[in-house]
Order: sequence, then structure tokens, then C-alpha cells
Amino acid sequence: MFGSKIKVEAGTPYPLGATVDKNGINFSLFSQNATKVELCLFNMFGNETSRINMQMRTDDIWHIYVKGLKAGQQYGFRVYGPYEPEKGLRFNPNKLLLDPSAKLLSKPLVFHPSHLGYDAESPEKDLSFSTVNSAPFMPKCIAVDMKKPLSNRPYVSWTDTVVYETHLKGFTIQNQDIPKEIRGTFEGMKSKKIIEYLKTLGITSVELLPVAAFNTTGNLVEKGLANYWGYDPICFMAPQNSYLSSGKLQEIQNMVRIFHEAGIEVILDVVYNHTGEGSELGPTVCFRGIDNTSYYRLLPDNARYYMNDTGCGNCLNLSYPATLQLVLNSLRYWAEMFDIDGFRFDLATTLGRDVQNIFSPQSDFFKAIEKDFVLKRTKLIAEPWDMGMGGYQVGNFPIRWAQWNDRFRDVTRGFWKGDFGKAQEITAELMGTPRGPRGNFKKVNFITAHDGFSLYDLVSYNQKHNEANGEGNRDGNDNNISWNSGVEGETIDQNILNFRFLRAKAMMATLLLSNGIPMILSGDEVLRSQRGNNNAYAQDNPLSWFNWKMKNPYAQKMLDFVRDLTKLRREHPPFAKLATLSNKPTDVPLAERAVVCMNPDGAPMADGDWQPYIRSFAILIRDEDNGTHYFVLLNASDTPVTYSLPDLGIECPLWILLLDTSNSVQKLMLNNETTTEVPAWTMMVLLNQEG
Repeated sequence: MFGSKIKVEAGTPYPLGATVDKNGINFSLFSQNATKVELCLFNMFGNETSRINMQMRTDDIWHIYVKGLKAGQQYGFRVYGPYEPEKGLRFNPNKLLLDPSAKLLSKPLVFHPSHLGYDAESPEKDLSFSTVNSAPFMPKCIAVDMKKPLSNRPYVSWTDTVVYETHLKGFTIQNQDIPKEIRGTFEGMKSKKIIEYLKTLGITSVELLPVAAFNTTGNLVEKGLANYWGYDPICFMAPQNSYLSSGKLQEIQNMVRIFHEAGIEVILDVVYNHTGEGSELGPTVCFRGIDNTSYYRLLPDNARYYMNDTGCGNCLNLSYPATLQLVLNSLRYWAEMFDIDGFRFDLATTLGRDVQNIFSPQSDFFKAIEKDFVLKRTKLIAEPWDMGMGGYQVGNFPIRWAQWNDRFRDVTRGFWKGDFGKAQEITAELMGTPRGPRGNFKKVNFITAHDGFSLYDLVSYNQKHNEANGEGNRDGNDNNISWNSGVEGETIDQNILNFRFLRAKAMMATLLLSNGIPMILSGDEVLRSQRGNNNAYAQDNPLSWFNWKMKNPYAQKMLDFVRDLTKLRREHPPFAKLATLSNKPTDVPLAERAVVCMNPDGAPMADGDWQPYIRSFAILIRDEDNGTHYFVLLNASDTPVTYSLPDLGIECPLWILLLDTSNSVQKLMLNNETTTEVPAWTMMVLLNQEG
């Protein structure tokens, strides 16, 4: 303790973190293996003013109450204990540590050599011990006092949900209608122009890439790059400081409230599978220095090293009660304090691994989520894989969870690339055919996401071009299932540009008219390009940012097209309903069958008709509520295909053209006609209301 004026009491073990009341602040920190914990207090300039020994320990919770402190107090911890990396113990009191339950940080965390718990110059690397004080180069935790907002959530049903995946900074930073000082922040995100744009686009649910405080690692600092995506969390409850224009958490509450008033949900992309401390060679800034063996999964035969099912250097140990409780607390905090409507869980398979590192839908994490009263009200979306053994678990998550459907992504890309053997597969994806051990599940269909090519790059590049990442183009996925349409990258060839636009529209139409929950990647609706970079995680610059000037000559046309598609989806319920695919001939009259695949001759497709060379097919869908019929036609070949219209037993059938992605058919109605021509690389939808 630096001064004698500070008055302390024992305090209480719960709640964890810093809890402000009218007389002072209660501080509480979990550490099972620590031998001593010090609370460090700092002034507004980041200078350490007091260091207090937290002598009270209840079970594994260290706690103290400091009188006279107020909201806004800056603090951190120093945790003492053995430094024995071979046993998984990495205590180093020379390192100022962040509170895992912190609600606000003083600044973003950017790597500095002092953050390392070991001497980087030592040949022993992480077996050595650093005596450098990291406090001057660390953000400080800030104690806050907040009230819960009044809830007014939209509660959009899964059937009506259209997800828009975007980046808080990247989406707003170049919008000239937003005051410059609030672009790239929560305050900028709630701007009237943003809300109007999302509403007219037909979006119901905005999914924000990680907004929790994250680490910018040493390798990025060395290359002069940034952690743009934010998938290296360091505090699960504190927002990234740079996303707050005011430095106040109420800014987030206000943004969510405005979105809710507009009927739009807010979903957060959350990362609980690993932290930004990385491997054994990473920094000691929080969990590692507080209790490494409790927070992380370590190799059972060598605790010096971490299990790495995430590919990010470490895995959180959600089998340990205190770690699981921290994750649940943070989810509940975002849901209660900010009215967040749902969460998308990065590499969610890792969260469901048990003590034997085997995935189970009955794991402690899933059981705890299901029992939690607060989280029962939220949407849960899984990225249902990780890099560990048995990591691909699509279809295996608990029934309440929606899951990313990578099968839809790959099949749709392949079909509209012109690959053989994809017609029957894309038919199954269009109609939501049950698959996987659990049968049907809530599929989040997508063609593109933050990780990979944008939609326009899918039709503009054969190869990735990630040179800007400084890794020799070795990073990123090599299997993009893309086709440059004839020329690699930028071109002035009008025929190539027209063809790219045609294929992009066909893929977007497939996404928004498929059975499942569609997810649109921000910028695809205006044909945003990353110039072939399919791993722009470090590109916090115009390469990744949303371009509101819409430089692509087809941008406005594509935007209008997507708006029409979301409207069509809303107005025609069969495209958002779950249907059972049945393409085998039956004795039931054609007009009474719910779903049937058809060949160009107007006959139902038989099993033998699905030849690998088939690149064109049609689906007849019956709306069970009113008896109307939709005829969906897809042609991913180089030539037009003529289809016989279905015989519904109507004397003078009237077919209305709802969609033609080629825009080559001018007439809106086919009256008493028996055939229609589907242009090359086109998707069409016809409606008959006389069924």
C-alpha cells in the first residue's frame, strides 16, 4: 500500500470483478493456485497510486472492499505464485493483469515486449522469467456503475430472420452522412442513415463481428498491421475501447435501443474458444497470469504446452467450473445490460468438448446455457466446427441452436461455377432437406462470410491474393470454389463484367430464396471487393471497409436487386418455410404435391435423371396454406434451356414472373403458354395463383 489514507474491509467474493456502491468498490478475483493477490489502483493518467494486498480469500475467490472509491476508478491485479511452466504454472507479479470480469478498459491492448512473462532474449524462451514491469504499457480496468435498460426487444422469429454480418467500424467509417468523430463506433452505428439503409435492405438481425476487447498481437505490430476482425479476446465483458466515441457504456445501450425501435435485432459474434494470449510464447496479460491451469486446456503429458483445437494457440477450459461461470456471466451481462438479442459462437465445437476433449451436445456448457433463464430468450448460432479431432459437428448441436451451414456455401458456389454433379445437392439445400445425425436443424445459409472471398471476388478471382497480409500469400483458404468469369481480377471487358454481375445475382437469389436462415455478408449487396484477399483479418483499411460511394458500376443495380429479393421472401412464405423434398414419382396428382423436382420435359425427376452433367433443373413448390404454386428454375449452363410448364390441371393457366436474374425476359405474365425459356446462368421464379 503506497498511502495510509485508504480504508479497506474484507468485502465479499461475489459478484466477481469490480462492484460499485455509494460507499466504495468491492473487488473480487478467482484464482485457485495463487499464493497472493494485489489490487493495484491507478489515477486517470495511468500512474499507480496504491497497491493493496487482498488478504481475504473465500474458497478460491480473493476479495476486498475499498472505501471511498467511485465509478471511473482504474485498477488491475498482480498475482503471485509459482513460475513452473512445465507444470502449467505461470505466475509473474511483474505483470499487471486485467480483470477477466472488467466492464471497461482505459485503452485498446496493443502488444508490447513487457507483456511477455518470460525473457524473449533467453534461449530458454518461456522457461525463463521476466522481471520487467508491464504496468506502464497495459490498459487499465475501469470500474463502472450502470443501470439495466428497459427492454423492448423485437423477438424476430427464426422463420422471418435475415441476418446481416458486418463490422462495427468497417460498416460506418467511410459513411459521409455520419459525423467524422463518431464513425467506426457504436454511436455512429445508430445513425439514422444506417438504420434506414438496413430497413430498406430487408434486414431483421445485424450480427456484429467481435466487439469485446481484443489483443493486437506482436506479429501484427511488427508488420504495421492491425487486428481488424477482433478474434483475439482478452476481456469478454469489456467492449473494445476504440469502438466507444464517448468512452461510456451507455453508448452501446443507446445503439441497441435505436435498433430495437426500428425492429432490428443485434447479435454479437463472441469468442470463447480461445483468448488473445496465444501459445506459451504469447503475452501474460490476464488469464495466463491469474491461473493458467484453471483457465486453459493444457496437454496432459506436458503442461508447458496448450491444446490448440482452435489454431489460435490455446483453448479455454470450459470443463472447469470457474471458467464456465465466467463465460456464462459475460453472456448474461451482454444480454441483460445491453439487451443483446443473440450470439454467434466462434468455433463452437470447442465449447462443447468434455474433460476427455470429446465433443458432446450434453456438455456442461450446453446444459448451463439451456438452464439459464436470461439466455433462454436469446438466439444462439454455432459455427459448428473447430480444428481438433472430430471437430466437424454440423447438425450435432442441441435443438435450440441454429448452425452455420457450410454445405450450402460450398454447393451453391460449385453449382453457379458450373461444376458438374451439383444439381441434386443444391436442390437439397434449396429445400432444406434433413441431413446429419439429428436430422433437421436450423440452418444458417450463407455463401460468403467475413472469412473468405466476398461475393464479387467469388466471380472475379480464381486464386487468393493475400500479399498485403505479409505472409507470402500462404495464409487463407486455397479452396475457394470460385471462378473469375474469364479474367483474373479487375478488367474493363464489358462482357466479363456483365457475366460476373449475372452470376452474383444468381447466387444471391439462391441464398435468399432457399429454405433456412439467410446470412448476407455486409457489402455483397453492393458488390464490394477485397481485390482477391480472402483473409483480411489484419486489413483495417479501405480494403475491408464498406464503400458507401459504391464504385462498382453495378452496385446500385445489385442493391436494388437484393432489396427486391428480401421483399419477395417476405411476401411469399414458402421460401422461408421448412419443406420435405420429394422428387420421386407418386400417384398423387402433381398439383397436390408439396415439392417436386422437374426436368425440362415437364415430368418429375426420377433418380436416374440426376446425371453428373446436369446443370439445369426446376422445382415446383405448393403453398399448403392457399394452394398457389411456385415454379423455380435454375440454369447454370452456357446455353438457354426451354422448360415445359407444369400441368396443374388448369384449363388456361396464368403464370406470373416474379424473378428473372438475367433480366432478359420482358413480359411479366405467361398466359396460356406451355413453355418458358431459362437463359444461361439464370434463376427464375414463376407464380401460379389458380392452383
